[in-house]
Amino acid sequence: MPARNGPRQHRQSRMSARAEAPASAQRKLLVMELAGLGDNVHLLPALWLVRRQWPDAELHVMIYAHIASLFKLTPWVDRVWPYPNAPKADFGENLRWARALRRERFDCLINTTGSDRSSLLSWATRARLRIGRRPADGGPPGWRWLFTRVVESPYYLEPMYLQKWRCLRQAGFGAGAAAGGDAPEFHVTIDPALRRDAGIGADDEGRYIHISPFTTADARELPREQIVALIAGLRAAQPGLRIVLSCAGNARERAKLDDLLPRLREPPWKVYAGTLDVTGLAALIETCALNLSGDTGSLHLAMMTQAPAAAWFRAHKGQNEWIPLAPQYRVLIAEGGAPDSLHGIATDALLAAAAELLHGYPPRNSPSRCGAHAAGASSVKL
Repeated sequence: MPARNGPRQHRQSRMSARAEAPASAQRKLLVMELAGLGDNVHLLPALWLVRRQWPDAELHVMIYAHIASLFKLTPWVDRVWPYPNAPKADFGENLRWARALRRERFDCLINTTGSDRSSLLSWATRARLRIGRRPADGGPPGWRWLFTRVVESPYYLEPMYLQKWRCLRQAGFGAGAAAGGDAPEFHVTIDPALRRDAGIGADDEGRYIHISPFTTADARELPREQIVALIAGLRAAQPGLRIVLSCAGNARERAKLDDLLPRLREPPWKVYAGTLDVTGLAALIETCALNLSGDTGSLHLAMMTQAPAAAWFRAHKGQNEWIPLAPQYRVLIAEGGAPDSLHGIATDALLAAAAELLHGYPPRNSPSRCGAHAAGASSVKL
């Protein structure tokens, strides 16, 4: 069932988004993003353009259920539709979703991924204005006719948040400074109580290194022995900082974490074995001294909260779409290696990147570095 934030629950955040709406302002909008956590984090600046353009409209998002908690950080979104991903919805269930969406009578539908399933569901809304971004492969035959307006923009050349933001700009959102479209902006609200619930006090903020060692595939992870050496090197080089480890809640990553922990010389300060949802993980990352991870969700959350981060990638065609563009990020890329894990990045190079980031910025003991707008709200322009 769809979850509600409440159309008028967060009046202060709504007012912060107010701009001069065009005469053709829409009353009810749905932004559909059936993709992973990274895609949805990178959607936020484009979504904020929509809110700024039509501040009084009901703004809905439809996303995969397992990452729906991300939108607890955006009180200016009125309603969340959590679509099932595992297991995927069958034909009958999709028909029920299509009917439910059509009953809502959306004025406008926006889809920036253009995937086959999401495009069909977009068409099923029968919204008067259906804006879709053409997918990288052009889409299947007939894809174009699922939308009333198609936006085409290059893939692979720049971060995904810029791509999505430019798509919405191209479609007419955020024109002029009054509509807030001068630069991509992440506008999220992270309650410090989320850190307190995770056992991180105010005095702990900025005094720990967060490491997310695993991803969705072995080929995107450092070898286990290298993770052990990296943690040992961080402890030796940064004795004033404590180590925090986290992983996703699936059986694969929890088993890997169980295998890793006994191999460490001493236990980490905190271990979160799949016990944090997206909001808790974002709060944890927001005040870390440094985030270390592969090409995975925690890197995108670091970008969202502007926390310094170093990451390891395997070279691939779309790598530039997920590398943040700001001075507080370092990404080391392996050009090849065995398929079982990511080989070719030296531990010393990772430690050097960590030292550079830790010594190149002032101590991180407050989330205020993100720039407060409303109470508890962080807005980051990139």
